[in-house]
Amino acid sequence: MNLIPRKPFREIEEFFNDDDWFLPVFSRKEASPEMDIYETDDSVVAEISAPGMKAEDLSVTVENGILEVKGKSEHKEEKKEKGYYRKEIRKGSFERAVRLPSNVNESKVEASYEDGILKLRAPKIEGSKGREIEIKSK
Repeated sequence: MNLIPRKPFREIEEFFNDDDWFLPVFSRKEASPEMDIYETDDSVVAEISAPGMKAEDLSVTVENGILEVKGKSEHKEEKKEKGYYRKEIRKGSFERAVRLPSNVNESKVEASYEDGILKLRAPKIEGSKGREIEIKSK
């Protein structure tokens, strides 16, 4: 199952969208946070990177099989006397949504935030384990 859309040409697109295109930086990230999703025996776990944020700045909703994570960090006024060569530390908001497997109990999703990582645990619905189907030949 492919949960996160693949963008094979993202770095090329960033090259042309970069403010200082004559000094491209291919490691620049999009505004959405990185996310790992994995499965354990009893649940599906999502870990979202949200460093420098507070738990009250984050919002998580699960509805109709879609996990949506939003975050907002306060915008500090930029000091004009600084002579920036590059300004990549952004303040603002992000939003990320992914489809969860259908075998999770949406009403029992739990969230915790520690050391810049938002961790969500969605318990699997009992009895919904996949099974191997025997293929009969004639």
